[in-house]
Amino acid sequence: QAHYPSELRANPPHFLIRPILLAMAKTFTREEVAKHNTPDDAWIIVDGDIYDVTKFAAVHPGGKSTLLEIAGQDATEDFWGLHRHEVLDKYKRLKKGRLADAGPARASASEVRSELSTVPFAEPAHLQGMSSPYFKESHIALRKAVRKFLADQDFVDDALECEAKSTAPSKELRKRLGDAGIVAMVQGPGPHLKLAPNGLLGGVKPEEFDYFHEQVVQEERSRFFCPGWEDGIDGANSIGVPVILKYGSDWMKQEVLPPIIRGETTCCLAISEAYAGSDVAALRTRGVLDAKGENYIVNGTKKWITGGMYADWFVTAVRTGGKAAGGISMMLVPKSDEVQTTVIKSKYSSAAGTAFVTYEDAVVPKRNLFGQEGKGFQIIMSNFNHERWMICVVCVQRARLCTEEVFKWAMQRKVFGAKLVEQPVIREKLAQMFSGLEQCTAMGYEVTHAMNQKGPQSAEIGGRIALFKYSVTRMCHLVADNAVQILGGRGVTLTGMGRVVETFHRVYKVPSVYGGSEEIMADLAVRQAIKAFPAHARL
Repeated sequence: QAHYPSELRANPPHFLIRPILLAMAKTFTREEVAKHNTPDDAWIIVDGDIYDVTKFAAVHPGGKSTLLEIAGQDATEDFWGLHRHEVLDKYKRLKKGRLADAGPARASASEVRSELSTVPFAEPAHLQGMSSPYFKESHIALRKAVRKFLADQDFVDDALECEAKSTAPSKELRKRLGDAGIVAMVQGPGPHLKLAPNGLLGGVKPEEFDYFHEQVVQEERSRFFCPGWEDGIDGANSIGVPVILKYGSDWMKQEVLPPIIRGETTCCLAISEAYAGSDVAALRTRGVLDAKGENYIVNGTKKWITGGMYADWFVTAVRTGGKAAGGISMMLVPKSDEVQTTVIKSKYSSAAGTAFVTYEDAVVPKRNLFGQEGKGFQIIMSNFNHERWMICVVCVQRARLCTEEVFKWAMQRKVFGAKLVEQPVIREKLAQMFSGLEQCTAMGYEVTHAMNQKGPQSAEIGGRIALFKYSVTRMCHLVADNAVQILGGRGVTLTGMGRVVETFHRVYKVPSVYGGSEEIMADLAVRQAIKAFPAHARL
């Protein structure tokens, strides 16, 4: 993990220990290390490992004197108060050896990334000793396999770099996600899973795959805490591809779908416009059949389209008829010179490829229509359920990771001579975070179970998912606010100890808008409840 409280450092769980043969490593006594305490010969100790910082001190980001004043000493407590675990991996070249009495060395940050956390509330309860009626061994095996796969340093480096520089995710890594079956699995259960080139991770069989399996994959791919990169590399597919799966023609499933599943091409959903956000029925992008009745000529614009900058296909809402919902159709528009994209900069990284899309006399074959003309509004509404559920799953996971970071900090940060967690106000904030997190997790499991039983497009589940989304985005507001207050200045710092908390606080409002704003979600849930209210019910 990024950093540990003293209790975990003193008595680390078994998965944090990396056995080594001490005889093969050079060992020193504390007395020997203490002799290296000058500017020309400076060593320090961190968690039993000994580092030669003589030359590094001159380029130390925190200043040369900061290191030299602890030369020859054990800097473990100071280190964990200032740095994340990854720093030790980055500067492992400075390691000289290990204290003779230190015991086995701790696992590296990259090794720990692939393991389940033992920090309370850092994982769902069924992974921390509680039983669950929802998760089987196949779900747990899948989680472990996906976590290990995504812990690869190539993914971590690309995610961090693209998120910081707002650059496009690696096409090669997207292909690796396709090869591993991850692109297929984030579309949910179905025959498309058999298109995964090498099967599914964790030995999961396509016929046993359910929405809890998808939930596991959605959660694991969100652990990078690089939301722009996550949406850009394959997140947009999860919004657009379900339309192809449920409403696409045979030729779409045979020609368009396989390359997407393999990670070779991408697809996005294009509905929102500058003129129409929550009011989908007001959209203006228009498609008119040509004189021969063979192709639609599409003109108009779309805005805030996730993944639009990288998309090969645009699942597009187009007005082919009169006003209001009855005049809307859905069609699959290929990228062409007549379909242009411009990046939209938002609160989170442009690595997401969020785009303003213009259609100028774009030619779309009639066979690219989804279902019947004029039935697009129903397709849009049914597709929203899976999208909103996916947004909720990802938000809860990010809130859980943020909470873990904050809990660790409260356990290791010293203020007024005691741990930060000894302050009653801090414990109350943590309790609020734990409570909100677990409530939304439990609510989500009920929704996911209902999706397994009835499918995500069932009419009665829409209100439940809307209420789930409303609850989750409100919970994220609480978690983000408390997290920054607990971390203080670090909580508003882009890098280092505060990276995760700062990112969460900066972007948590985005999901409260896209996929349906909080107010629309709350209203939808209540309106469905009113519609189902029994006429005979009285106080």
